Amino acid sequence: MENKLESTEITLTKQQQDIVDYTGNEILIRGIAGSGKTLVLLKKAKQTALKYPNEKVVIFTYAGSLSNATKFLIEKYNLPNLEVKTFHSWAFGAYCKVMKKKPIITQKYKQEEFLKEAIKGLASLDHRFVKNDDYFDFLKDEIQWIKGKNITTLSDYLKADRRGRGTNTRVTMNDREIIYQVFDQYNKKKNYLLDFDDLAVVLMKNPAIFPDSIKYDHIFIDEAQDLQQVQLQALKQIARKSFIVAADKGQKIYKTSFTWKEIGLNVTGNRTKILKESYRSTKQIIQLAASLQQNDMIIHDEEYVIPNLPEREGPIPYLMNCKNAESQDREVIKSVKQIIEQAPNCTIGILYREGSSRNSAKFRMQRALNDAGIPSEDIREKGNPHTPGVKLCTFHSAKGLEFDFVYIIDLIEPTRIPDEDKEENYWEIERRLLYVSITRACRHLQLFTYSDTLRLVKELDSEFYKSFTL
Repeated sequence: MENKLESTEITLTKQQQDIVDYTGNEILIRGIAGSGKTLVLLKKAKQTALKYPNEKVVIFTYAGSLSNATKFLIEKYNLPNLEVKTFHSWAFGAYCKVMKKKPIITQKYKQEEFLKEAIKGLASLDHRFVKNDDYFDFLKDEIQWIKGKNITTLSDYLKADRRGRGTNTRVTMNDREIIYQVFDQYNKKKNYLLDFDDLAVVLMKNPAIFPDSIKYDHIFIDEAQDLQQVQLQALKQIARKSFIVAADKGQKIYKTSFTWKEIGLNVTGNRTKILKESYRSTKQIIQLAASLQQNDMIIHDEEYVIPNLPEREGPIPYLMNCKNAESQDREVIKSVKQIIEQAPNCTIGILYREGSSRNSAKFRMQRALNDAGIPSEDIREKGNPHTPGVKLCTFHSAKGLEFDFVYIIDLIEPTRIPDEDKEENYWEIERRLLYVSITRACRHLQLFTYSDTLRLVKELDSEFYKSFTL
C-alpha cells in the first residue's frame, strides 16, 4: 500500500482542491490531524512553482524530521524553484547575509550557565525569582517567550498580554520589572553569543535591509502553530507575493502564543479555510484520540476545529498491559513480524518519548529489532517515512507524518515531574504529544504500557480500545 502523501495521483476532495485553486495571496488553512493540510500545502506549492517557473517558492516546516519527509516527497517534482527549509536553517543563512558574518550559537548548557550567572548578579534584590532556585525553569521559559514575542524594551514587556503564556506562575507588574532585569543581565552575560531564538529577533531589528537573496515570492508554512511570533513575522517580511499558512491549535506542542493579526496575516472572510474531516485515520482511531483531547483546554479556543468522525472503519485500537519493558519489546517485535509477513509494503511507526540513555525506548527497540533481523530507520537521522518498513520516531518528530500501523511504547509515568506550578502545563503538552502520536496511525494503533502506567492513558475512553494483560 503506497503512502497517501507520496502518491502524486491522489484525488483531492472538492474542498481540498478549492483551497489549492484559491488565488488569494494570504490563506490560513486550519484543520484537524489527518485532514490533508500538508497534502494541500504541497499540492498548492507544486502548482505555484509550475505556474511561475521564474519565481522562488519555499515550504517552511518547524521540525527537521518533517522537513526531510517533505523533501523526499518533492524530489520527484524536479522543480528547481521549489525548496523546503526549516525556519532555523533559513534564519542561519539569512543572518550570515544580513550581518555579513556567521552567528556564534551557544549550546543549551552554556545558556543555562549564563542565566544562572545573571540571577546571581542580582542577588541583592529581595525577590522570590532571584532567591528561590525553584523559579529557574520559569525564568528560562519566560526569556524564551519574551524573545518569541519580539519584546525588546521593558515598557513593551510591561504592556505585553501574557494570555496564552501557559504557566501557573502569577506575574505582577513588579515581577515583570525583576524578570526584565534578569533578561537584561542574561543578554549582557552572553555578550556577542546567540542562541537560535535570537536569530529572528536580530533579523527583525531592520527588515528593510533584507537582501533579495533571502526573500521568496511564495511562502508556504506547515505546522505554523509551533513557530514563535517573531519567526512568523520574519517570514512574512520575506514574502514578496503570497503567504500561505497551515496550522492546528489542537497539535500545538511548543510554548508559543500569538494572534494572526500580530503576524500581519489577514485571515478574515474567505481567507481562512477549515478542514474537519480526517482522511488518514479510521473512525476507531479518531474516536480514541478525540476522547483524550476532551481533557485539553484547547477545545475552548476559538480556533479549535471540532473533528468529524471518518466513515472509514477499522479494527479497534489495542492497549497492551505488559509485565515489564522486556515483555513489551518482545510483544512489539512479535506483532511487527506478523504485519511485515501480511503487508510487506506497509509503513510501521514505533513511537516513543524523548530519551538519550542506553536503556531508553529508542535504543532498546533498535537492539530488539536488530536481534530479530528486522531492518529499521530512525526518522531523526533522515529516515524516509514514506518507504515501506519500520520507522523509529519520537513523539515530537512524528508531527506531520503518518504510518499504516503505529505502536506507541513505554507509556509509563516519567521519573521526574515538574513542580506543582509547572505541572499543569507539563501535562497539557504531554497530552497533545500523545494525541499527535495516536493520530499518526492510518490503519491500526497499539498502545503499550507496563509498570507505573502513564496517567494520560486513564483519560482515554475505555469504550474505544481493547485492553490486554500480558
